[in-house]
This record gives sequence, C-alpha cells and structure tokens, in this order.
Amino acid sequence: IAALDELIAQRVLHETGDMDSIRYDFTHPLLQQVLYSELGQAKARRLHAMIAEALESLYGGSVMAHADELALHFARSHSDTLARKAVRYLYAAGRAALEKYANREAANYLAAALDRLDRDATIVEVPREEILLTLARTRQRLGEYDEAMTLWQSARDNAVVRGERGALADIEHRMGLACYWSGKYADALSHYEFGLAEADFAVPATRVRLRLAKGIALQDLGRLEEAQAEVESALSSAAAGGVDNDTLLSRAHRALLLLYTWTGPFETARTHGVEAVAHAEAAGQHMLEWTAHWGLALLAGVSGDAEEVVKHIKRSDELADQMQSPLLPLWSAEIWVQYLSGIGDWDAALSIAERTIIQAKSLNQRVLLPRLYVWAGLIYLWRGAEEKAKEYFDLAWKIAGGEKTGSLEGVGERALDVPSIVPAHLGLASYYLAKGDPEEAVRVGEAGLAIADRTGYVVWSLQWLLPVVGEAALLARDFDRAARHSARMRRDAGRLKHRLGLAYADACDGLIAWFRDGDPRRGIDLLRSAAEQLEAIPFPPQAARVRRKLAGALVETGQREEGARELRKAHDVLARLGAAEELTGTREEMRERGVRPPPKTVATGAAGLTGREIEIARMVAGRKSNKEIGGTLQISSRTVSTHLSNIFVKLSVSSRGELADFVRQNDLLEG
Repeated sequence: IAALDELIAQRVLHETGDMDSIRYDFTHPLLQQVLYSELGQAKARRLHAMIAEALESLYGGSVMAHADELALHFARSHSDTLARKAVRYLYAAGRAALEKYANREAANYLAAALDRLDRDATIVEVPREEILLTLARTRQRLGEYDEAMTLWQSARDNAVVRGERGALADIEHRMGLACYWSGKYADALSHYEFGLAEADFAVPATRVRLRLAKGIALQDLGRLEEAQAEVESALSSAAAGGVDNDTLLSRAHRALLLLYTWTGPFETARTHGVEAVAHAEAAGQHMLEWTAHWGLALLAGVSGDAEEVVKHIKRSDELADQMQSPLLPLWSAEIWVQYLSGIGDWDAALSIAERTIIQAKSLNQRVLLPRLYVWAGLIYLWRGAEEKAKEYFDLAWKIAGGEKTGSLEGVGERALDVPSIVPAHLGLASYYLAKGDPEEAVRVGEAGLAIADRTGYVVWSLQWLLPVVGEAALLARDFDRAARHSARMRRDAGRLKHRLGLAYADACDGLIAWFRDGDPRRGIDLLRSAAEQLEAIPFPPQAARVRRKLAGALVETGQREEGARELRKAHDVLARLGAAEELTGTREEMRERGVRPPPKTVATGAAGLTGREIEIARMVAGRKSNKEIGGTLQISSRTVSTHLSNIFVKLSVSSRGELADFVRQNDLLEG
C-alpha cells in the first residue's frame, strides 16, 4: 500500500474506481514502457504469468469475457506449463474480435495461437483445424489473399489426408473466393468445379454456395448464359435439398441482380436486388446486405436513377463502416466516382478516385484498378489534361490485358475480364476521339463492342461504348456506320428503358438528320430532346455538348438569338465544370457567331450549388412538395427529386428538414 501511495504521489500511477473496484493505471504510456524495459525478459515473463493466473482466478466464471486481457498475459509469459491456456485465450480473443469486425486484431490473436500449436504438438485440447480455417477466413477479409491461400492449401492437404471430402468441398469454395477477389477468375472457376466434385459428401448448402459462386465467376469471365444456368441450378439444388435459409437465398438473388443489371431487364434485376436485401437483413449478414445495396446502386447508375444511387451507396458505406473492412469502401468509391462525374462534381470525383487508386494499389485490387484509372482519366480528358488521361488509359489497358483482346479464345483469364477490358477500350477510344483521330477511336471502340457483344454485356455497350463510337463515326463523316450504331442504341435502350441510351440515340439521330439528310429542323427537335433528357438524368457535361450542336442547327435555320441562348447555357455548364477543351471550342463558336463570350468562370452558390439547385432549396424551405416545385419551374417531379439528391450530397444533409435549416442558416431565402 505504501508503495502504491508513493507511486501515486510521484504521478507514476493514478487511481480510479470506487471502494468495491479500485484500478491503477500508468499516467503515461512512456512510463509503462520505461519500467517494463527495465524488468528484463525473465522478470517480465514471471510477472505476466503471475498477473495472468491472478486475473483468471479473479474473473472466475466470466473469464471468456476477458479473453483478450488474459491472452496478452498468458502469451507473454512464454511458459510451457501455461501454453495451453495461452492458446485457449488467444483463440477466444480472436473469435471475439471477429464478432466485432476487428479483423486485424483477430488475425494477430489467431496467428499467435496457431504458431504456439505448431511449436507444441502436445496441445490437443484446442481445435487446431478450426483455428487454421478461421485465420484463413480472416486473412481473406483483410484482402491478404496470398496469405489466405497458403492457409487454405494447408487445410486442404489436411482434409485430403483425413479423407474428409465434405470438408474438402468447403475449402475449395473458400479457395475459389480468394482467387475471385484477387481477379483470378479462371483459377476461381477451377476451385469451384473441384469443390462441386466433392459436394455429394458435404451438406446440401455447400453445393448451393459452390454453384452460386461458379455462376458469378462465369459472369465475370463473360459466359453469361452459363452463369444464368448455374445460378438457377443453385436455386433448384436448394429446393431439392431442402435448403431454405436466408443467407443462401440472399446470395442467389444477389447473383441474379448483378446478372440482369448487365443484360436486362432492369425491373427483373431490381426485384432480385430487393429480395437479396430482405434475405440478408433477415439473416443478419452485413456482408451480403452490403453486396445487395452495392449491386442496387450499380443498377441505379446504369438505369439513370440518381436518387437511388445515392440511397444505396450511402447504405453500403454505413455497412462497410460497421464491418471495418479495408476493401469494401474501395468498391463503393468507384460508384461514387461515376456518380459525381456524371452530375458534374468533378473535383469531388477526382479526389475520391485518386485516393482510391492509391488504396487499391496497396491492397492489390487489380480487378478494380483499371476501371478507376478509366473513370479518372475521362475527367482529366474533359478538363484538357490529355497527357494525364493517356497515362491512366494506358495503365488500365495494361492491367486489364488489353493487348490480348484480339480473340476471346486461348488468351487467358484476363482477356475475358469483361468489367476491366471493356472500360479500357472506352478510355482509349475516348482519347483518340478527343485528339481528333475518329478512325482510330472507331477501331478501338468497335473492338470493345465485339467483346461486350460476344459475352452478352449489353449495358456496357449501351452505356459507354456505343455513344463514343457513334460520335467518332459522325466526326469521320461515316454516316452509315453512325446510323447503324444509333439504331442499335435506340433498339437496346428502348427494350431496357435505358434513359441515357435513348438520349444518346436522339443526339446521334439529330446530327444525322442535320448533316447527312440536310434536315436541320428535324435535327433541332431531336437534339433538344436529347439535351433535356440528359439534364433530367442528370448528365450535365454531355447535355452541354449537345446544346452546342443544337445552337449550330438553330443558327443554320435562322434562329440566331435562340442559338446564342443555347451557347450561353452550354458555356455556363462547361465553365462551372472546368471542361477546358469544350469551353474553348464554345467560346470560339460564340465569337464566330457574333456572340460575346461571358467570363470563363461562373459564380456558384453556397457549397457549390447551382442556381437551379438554390431555387429548389429555397422552395423546399418554403415547404413546397416536389410536384409544386416542378410546376413552378416547369420540370418533372422526377427531375426535382434528382436535383434534391445532388443537393443532399453537396451539403451533406439527409432530409428536407436539414436542407431547410441550411437554407435559413446561410441566408439563402432571398435571392
């Protein structure tokens, strides 16, 4: 007691708690480190052993609630007689950390437990195989796929020696997942097939999981018909085997959500997405819920529903935070980049893209990197940073294996990594178009189209490649080629109810009517329709480019004032975005037509809100409904909803009430 009093008086320790429970802690970590280092290893080990046994006695029946504390002291005692207890508490601490999604902490505990088991074969009271499998799963959660595969291989060898064929099926499934998430789709497929060969010896749920995983791998390898058959076979296996649990049903619906997102119809994809979320919530599976919301955000993006993109990606972010995953935020970030790029918030999009590229490289996310390079490169291209854009497009091309895409046969797994290869073609085609080489843009773009078409990825063609190839054909004055691509866009977009594709088809047909058919008046109607559709999605950068073309058609038909107004609208958007090349072209066009260009920069409202967004924010503060706002501004309620989604993101508010408060607090009620 006297010693404690002296240490407290010297401010080495401080006392907390009450008479029933007194606690002494060091006043500063450095004091603890200095005193600990002075003990010497032998004394430190004896002290840890004494503390470990005293705490174990103190905690009695609740020892497992303090497994992490006990694991520390038993492990640091380095006592052969206490090794069993060290392993026991390390294992318990690892499992407890996993339940809290503390994956790094869990990996450290489990690795320490496994190391002690490997050094002392006499410890048989603790399940070594279970520790091995749990550590492998934890490494996989952390994105440490090579380390995970080493552990899985050890577990696989053990299962073969013991003749445990059911366990072998489960392990092959896990090994396939490790390969899949590291972009080795062909290897993943092999593991799933090996697992299915042993699935008769496993529980029915294992066969279902293997078939679902195989279907997803086939999808990313571009074999969509086989993928659909495999997923439906998984559902049949579930029914035949009496497997009716929410976890597997969520996996099945999630797989179909992603499949139909790329092939259509979108309503079918959305139905499966809603089911996937419901089953994941019922199962309490945060990871499955994340994948379902991520898939729904992706679907909303390709179907032009900005409000739903924000809703689902925000929920994905919340779930990723709960799980403390280092990987999932990277995949959510890609959708944020595409969304922010589309609505014209390029500064935010580039900030997220550059940060995510660094993280994806550090975690070896080769599947994700090509797309991140392309989305960032397209923004740089818009802003006139052509060298930076080309650097990124070349990196995407190299990682995706673009040099191997001349044929789909016998070129290895990366040549069939459609979600990486097709964007790589998009990037280079866009670059050549911007550099004034439409023939090369058509060549590269159509090579990408061939891959997307042969593998069934309709939406990749419609959303990204066809618009670029169509524009390049127009620039090359290859009107027949442009008309073929436009007809394809209109057909596929009409079938899928794809808003962006329909808008692009109108733009392309408008230019064909004007330049090929000599009918600028029909061109005006189509171009105006395209611009309005693009703004409603919203896709302001492309809408501004279409308005530039619309201005030219109006001037040609003698509507000079109307043409000047369209040029000013385009100029304001392009200036706000910082679209250097397009802005320069617009200003030159204005001078040619006798219109004085406004300043190159435009003022923006609070937190970067556009004038239209401020108008809508004021009306929300005035308690007007979306229908009333739309009536006043002569826009649809859906367009109002889209503007509100963008406002919510820019201001970091989540409700109309919070927006109203922001308007009042920032004196935005009066214009």
